[in-house]
Amino acid sequence: MPERRKPLMSPFTRLGIALLAVGAIIVGLGTYYDRGAISLYGLLFVVAGFVLYFASSIITYKKTRN
Repeated sequence: MPERRKPLMSPFTRLGIALLAVGAIIVGLGTYYDRGAISLYGLLFVVAGFVLYFASSIITYKKTRN
């Protein structure tokens, strides 16, 4: 059976996904405990994670395409 090739993923892409997950948990906890400041703080994590994930995915795609 041939080995499956793992998808090429940079460390920054993994960090972006981790920030998205942690930010979502923080937003959920802030919403559950009715703390708007914590939810806003978590939202910043989510936005930063999304931007990092999106940018690093595009850069990785362009590098592997050529």
